[in-house]
Amino acid sequence: MNIEKVVTKYMEIIKSDTFAKYEKEFAQRICSALSKGYLRKLPEPPLVQIIENVVNGVHNLTMKDDKTYFELLTRSIFIHGNKSQVEFDYYGQNMQGEFGDLIFIISVVFNGWKYFEKLTINQFKKDKRGSMSISWSIDNRGQLYLLSRFPTFRGVKGLIPKKESTLPNYSGCLGSYGLIYKPGDFAFVSATALDSFMGQKNTLKKGELYLLTYKSKKYPFFFPYFYPDINELLYLIDKFYRRYGFKWYFLWNIFDNYHYAYNTFDFTHKYLTMGIGEPLFMKIGIDNLHARNFLHEFLSAIRIKVREERDVLNFMDGFFRYRYAGNGGEGGFRQNIEFDFEGGGIGVIHTIINLGE
Repeated sequence: MNIEKVVTKYMEIIKSDTFAKYEKEFAQRICSALSKGYLRKLPEPPLVQIIENVVNGVHNLTMKDDKTYFELLTRSIFIHGNKSQVEFDYYGQNMQGEFGDLIFIISVVFNGWKYFEKLTINQFKKDKRGSMSISWSIDNRGQLYLLSRFPTFRGVKGLIPKKESTLPNYSGCLGSYGLIYKPGDFAFVSATALDSFMGQKNTLKKGELYLLTYKSKKYPFFFPYFYPDINELLYLIDKFYRRYGFKWYFLWNIFDNYHYAYNTFDFTHKYLTMGIGEPLFMKIGIDNLHARNFLHEFLSAIRIKVREERDVLNFMDGFFRYRYAGNGGEGGFRQNIEFDFEGGGIGVIHTIINLGE
């Protein structure tokens, strides 16, 4: 069966030299982008410039392996314009808040079809300048509420569709934070874990990251009611355990989730091995149709706004080219999206692990 072929080749690829080199290069490019302002001792760059540097840093990073015929490709775009704002109910009050700075997407493709896809909507936070120790201000409780709970919301400014969206957050990692710190690094924390840890505090210290990540263990999705194909899943678990023993733990990354990463290299490893983000599509396993439809509408809004930029066209072609396996070809570009044409201020990074045939 194809799912067994997909998982087998995935296991081979993530242990290959090519994958290891790609992982290190991806992380080094992000560190280089983050460190520009720190190392050159320039005036503090605005957050939007830092995000654009990250997006440009990993754009078109590609590696191929001719022995096993697979390709790793990252495309990224940054859309200039007004920050995307949404409105939602916050303890009985109507609140507007920023949706996020950077969206990370990762897809596993086999024989021209998507078999797995994950996403996280990330808000970057810069460390406090001028203090002896590294810390971050987490004082925008409305946005933390939005990214940790995802109440029903509606786009009011920017690229978010002007319609009600209700997104399940099965993994607890649909929303997340990227905590930037000198000399050019960042830690990753899911919004649900951060919300649970902060309590009434408004400042998070770098020394507390260990406590936060220790508390935020890996959260698996191993609940039978999530799996219409539970027998097939159990068959794969048994087969790959017999074949790989404890070396097959990377397979868990597809079916569960990390809520933290200590630094850029840790984040990159977990992201590229499918260990971070909300599962938008799983050929076998949990599936979030609502979030997947939202992403397609959001990307369609970008495509409508930016009609002629080559990088955007290439990005959209790479994302929409592959349909979802065994799902009737569902997915694709949406035509009738209402949004703010002046919107922007957000980046999208999409990595494709193309397993070949």
